[in-house]
Amino acid sequence: MKWWVLRGTIPLFLAVPVGFVVSLIDPFSGTLAGLLLGSAGFVMIAIGFTYWNGESNTRKGWQGEVAMAAELSYLSDDYLLLNDVMLPGARGNIDHILVGPSGVFVFETKNYAGKYVCYGDRWFFQGRRQKYDVKSISLQAKNNASIVSDVLHSSGFTVEVNPLLVFTHPSAQLWLHRPTVPVLRGGTVRTFVLNQKPRFQLTGPYAEKVVNKILATNRAKAAPLHSTAMPTI
Repeated sequence: MKWWVLRGTIPLFLAVPVGFVVSLIDPFSGTLAGLLLGSAGFVMIAIGFTYWNGESNTRKGWQGEVAMAAELSYLSDDYLLLNDVMLPGARGNIDHILVGPSGVFVFETKNYAGKYVCYGDRWFFQGRRQKYDVKSISLQAKNNASIVSDVLHSSGFTVEVNPLLVFTHPSAQLWLHRPTVPVLRGGTVRTFVLNQKPRFQLTGPYAEKVVNKILATNRAKAAPLHSTAMPTI
């Protein structure tokens, strides 16, 4: 951002004096030179702020994932946690995959602030006067869970893969109408996971095989998030 903004201010400040000097020779050329320099400066500054906004959103998302990993770290060592997983067929990274006695869980973590409304798989941001369509985060969670399920089932694993959607930001306001996946708030996830009763309880060795299969398919190169109270891979 700084690179673009600093360089954008140069033509912006030169626009008026250069335009004035050139206009002494040719008024039309002077006006044109001033407009071109000013436009170039504004464009470069706008590019800088675009980078800043993108970095800010990335940082907020990362903070939400760190908070989620920290909460899950309080589970016992019977649970194995994978962070920032990239599997074939996924459009982006899968925030967290948790494998343990109560099942396999795929988390879509959102560090959103503001008011969000859900009608099934349709999601909206509630503004002051109207609602605005946003990308369906429940469909995103279900798609990621389906990809993990396909990876495991194609290798003969008989496990249920459960999608979960978690809002970690404390100021998020949720109006939920028949959501198609469980929607949780940060701080409630550990209790939810422990209360699940799968049809087939995963033993420790079986859970490790499940995790190893996911790791063998993982294409992510980014370093995982680290937690201390449970194995984090």
